[in-house]
Amino acid sequence: MCGIAGFNWDDKKLINSMLDSLSKRGPDESGFYIDRGISMGTRRLSVIDLSKKGKQPISNEDGTKWIAYNGEIYNFKELRDELQKKGHKFTSGTDTEVIIHSYEEYGKRCVEKFNGMFAFAVWDTKKKELFIARDRLGVKPLFYFMDGKKFAFASEIKAILKYHKNPSIDEKSIYFYLNYGYTPNNKTVFTKIFKLPAGCTLTFKNSEFKIEKYWKIDFSRKEDGSEDYFIKKIREHMEESVKIRLIADVPVGAFLSGGLDSSAIVAYISKHKDNLKTFSVGFEHDKFDESKYAKIVSEKFGTEHHQMQFTHENVIKLLPKLVDYYDEPFGDPSMMPTYLVSTVARKHVTVSLSGDGGDESFLGYDRYKQYRLINLQNHAPFLSKIANPFIKSLSKITNHNLIKKTGKYLEFNRLNGYEQYSELRSAFGSDERKNLFLKNHDFSPYFKEFFIFKNYLDNISNADINTYLPDDILTKLDRSTMMVSLEGRVPFLDYKFMEFSAKIPARLKLKGMETKYILKKSLIGILPREIIYRKKQGFSFPLDLYIKNELKDLVKNNLSEKSKLHEYVDKGHIEKLLRLHYNNEKNYANGLWAIFILKLWLDMYLKKYN
Repeated sequence: MCGIAGFNWDDKKLINSMLDSLSKRGPDESGFYIDRGISMGTRRLSVIDLSKKGKQPISNEDGTKWIAYNGEIYNFKELRDELQKKGHKFTSGTDTEVIIHSYEEYGKRCVEKFNGMFAFAVWDTKKKELFIARDRLGVKPLFYFMDGKKFAFASEIKAILKYHKNPSIDEKSIYFYLNYGYTPNNKTVFTKIFKLPAGCTLTFKNSEFKIEKYWKIDFSRKEDGSEDYFIKKIREHMEESVKIRLIADVPVGAFLSGGLDSSAIVAYISKHKDNLKTFSVGFEHDKFDESKYAKIVSEKFGTEHHQMQFTHENVIKLLPKLVDYYDEPFGDPSMMPTYLVSTVARKHVTVSLSGDGGDESFLGYDRYKQYRLINLQNHAPFLSKIANPFIKSLSKITNHNLIKKTGKYLEFNRLNGYEQYSELRSAFGSDERKNLFLKNHDFSPYFKEFFIFKNYLDNISNADINTYLPDDILTKLDRSTMMVSLEGRVPFLDYKFMEFSAKIPARLKLKGMETKYILKKSLIGILPREIIYRKKQGFSFPLDLYIKNELKDLVKNNLSEKSKLHEYVDKGHIEKLLRLHYNNEKNYANGLWAIFILKLWLDMYLKKYN
């Protein structure tokens, strides 16, 4: 695992400065390559072939092609054997060298051969061409900068800002963030800096670049079969995807929250590895503390379990550090416990497996139930006459999030699928946005391209996999682990497993109102039933309680003082939302948190760049 950076001119001082900014991603080594028209380099975290032979950048036999690479290719040994039969010669045992020879043999289509997580750049000295690729699901990040003839790329924005020292803010990305908690998958918060989307390649030559999509998940080809058939196939994929992610020349452990997905990963690791170390975070509010479930799983599989206690003091201490490291405003509050569990893990291992991705593949979020209720009303509009009064009256006497949201969502039945998705995923309703935002944007067209399949749940899953997964979940995992030089691996996001899960009928993923139905069935006899069928909590912390109590003054004072924040949101309406939230009239925890984080980020931005 590494950090990479480069640009289309030669400047030794600049490339070293960019690489230094990525030192946490790669504390073991630093290396660069400079040629006419290119400077690129790597900060290395040694995981496979720890010798100096693995130092990057690495070239092919005659030095005509060079690579800077971040990630892991899990099938590199099979590809190496294939390439050796074709006459390629290797000097190291790294997967990095397999990539450069694969590019030499197969050209740009080499990416179709790789099973792994990666972001890499290959410089062809003969063609004077730069080829950049990002893995199918976007586990590893890649940013690029373009201004006139100047082109640069890096694993993190902070490296690009070593050159682009006076960045301007992209206003539309700010409003996108305020709606969804992250910036779009092809943009960033800065106007001239962009993300290379997941499953894409970028070719740069003669001051021009071209982006091409090489992989998309396909929900259109469903497989027929009994429940037993799908259970068998899920187990086979789980077995293989976990097994290949244990390949390393350093210690490997696992995150264990006590939830279904992380517990499943630990169960399958235990088939192949003894003395497994597992890691979790406990919370000071019992309602949100999953540590007892993590203990049950740890004891069943005999893991050496390590846990850190999360308190509100952690929030106050960590926020400035995390807001700075993420480079962009990031509104998912679980970035804090994810960072803390990563710090615990890094004391014992260099690689940790994570359960991320299971919710998107197997319809695990409660919001999928909400979409099901909306879809029922779409097909039987008369239900609204019965359902609306019932739901609205129920929402007044309960704090159950699903009930409250459903009352709002039943009014959306006239919207298209992607418009409904845009509304439901937003932290604020349409009326609130009109009063809160100084400029209003309709972001629903951003999601339209993902609503192309017959089944509405497949479309929602497709949208989550292409937006929320890479830009929220995987961003959080990458930054949290890389901040402490820990490599995070994600078995549920094995692309072959993902392609198979897309072939499973949605009715077997969400059966009635039971989420992850077929995945849960596949884990019977593997995990304790109290783990499989307990209520989902999610890897977060009690945000609502913290905003109303321990963090009340911190949040309120920041949102009340005059700042650049009020160039985007109305100060008076923020105060109204705070009042409604504190009086328990409405729950604005996520929206207020997103605004609060933006305030902290803008303060930091002004201090750094103005």
